[in-house]
Amino acid sequence: MARKPLGRENNLMKPNYLIHEDKYQQARVKGWPGWGGPERMAKENIWLERLFSYPALPDRGKVLELGCGEGHYARLLAQRGYTVTGVDISPTAVAWAREKTEAADLQITYHVADLTKPGLLLGESFDLIVDGNCLHCIIGPDRAAFLDNVYRLLREDGFFFISSLCSRTARAQTTEFEGRPYRFIPTPAALLKRWKERR
Repeated sequence: MARKPLGRENNLMKPNYLIHEDKYQQARVKGWPGWGGPERMAKENIWLERLFSYPALPDRGKVLELGCGEGHYARLLAQRGYTVTGVDISPTAVAWAREKTEAADLQITYHVADLTKPGLLLGESFDLIVDGNCLHCIIGPDRAAFLDNVYRLLREDGFFFISSLCSRTARAQTTEFEGRPYRFIPTPAALLKRWKERR
């Protein structure tokens, strides 16, 4: 996987978001518990500790997970009493999430959808929206469309939690997979600035 420093998010080659469908199919064939395999899945407590470290986090209400994958974090949130909706572009991931949710005897709503398309979940609103390690998968102008959806879906007093790769240098980077942009890794300051611009 190539990594190129970029001063902006644009890349001439359009990303292939359906690569995530391929990767979820591969994960199922390998017998992995979810995206990234057992080692990554074992780090659930890091994500939860970060999320629940914020005093302003609502302790009940409706939650939307963006890029829910096989529903790992969605199930953890449902177990804590939230009403959870998960969205992912991968039909394999969503089918897997539904299977695991039924096996866990939980109630979670899942949708297959492209988070960069306008009108995501029209008519809905949420107290908490969590980025399940998804935003760094969104490239170029699609990031603005993604954040527009978040802003529209988040209630006025709601909370948005971003779990995203961030650059450890002073410059943003784009990684490539099979010659196409795969991850956009901004600086933390640029990520915060972009969110404030959307608001």
